[in-house]
Amino acid sequence: MTMRSPSRKRPSQRGDTAFTLIELLVVIAIIAILASLLLPALGRAKNQAKDVDCINNLRQLGLGIRLWASDQGDHYPWNVTVANGGAQDSPNWVDNIRCVSNQVQNTKIPVCPRDFNRTAAIDWSVMKGNSNVSYLFGKSFTQARTQDIILGDFNVIGGGGGHDVTWNVFLGTSIDAAWDTNLHVLQGNFAMGDGSVRLVHTPELREMISTLLTTGQMTNVTLSKPRAAL
Repeated sequence: MTMRSPSRKRPSQRGDTAFTLIELLVVIAIIAILASLLLPALGRAKNQAKDVDCINNLRQLGLGIRLWASDQGDHYPWNVTVANGGAQDSPNWVDNIRCVSNQVQNTKIPVCPRDFNRTAAIDWSVMKGNSNVSYLFGKSFTQARTQDIILGDFNVIGGGGGHDVTWNVFLGTSIDAAWDTNLHVLQGNFAMGDGSVRLVHTPELREMISTLLTTGQMTNVTLSKPRAAL
């Protein structure tokens, strides 16, 4: 009588391929670490792209205003009467920007890509200052000069507050101009009379205004912010 050898069970293959709980937690932790490293970088890259778009917008809008001014004896829209095609004394603030619609046809140009509270108008004829424009203009700059502040991000504070922030020669060195935390966060862009667009921090902003006043180039500097029609 032959003896049957005891049968051997084949080892289960599941233990060789399945994740254990510890291995799964390690994978999740690695993914979380990678995400924490990559997401801020992606966010910075996206904001940098928006900053570049803002500079391009200001460059195009500034060029449009300078071209318009060249046909008006080098006077900006805010210093040319409504009867002559300008926006001086117009009850609608946006006319100061809208008058260059022939030079700048894209209604997206007056909106900063970082401005989440404003959107592009569907047409220049229905554009509103408080909802379709992100940029202020240099109200006290009259005839075109290279160092004029033509346009800039709207979030400048100081100068008495309100829609028109103003500094004059009587303030001396007490210039309180600053950028708030909107748009480019404590900094902003200016389109200048020479065609350049400058990224300006608060100390530089104050120095620019102080230089304009102390060198006698003007007795006051007024930056006019977007607003609704009266």
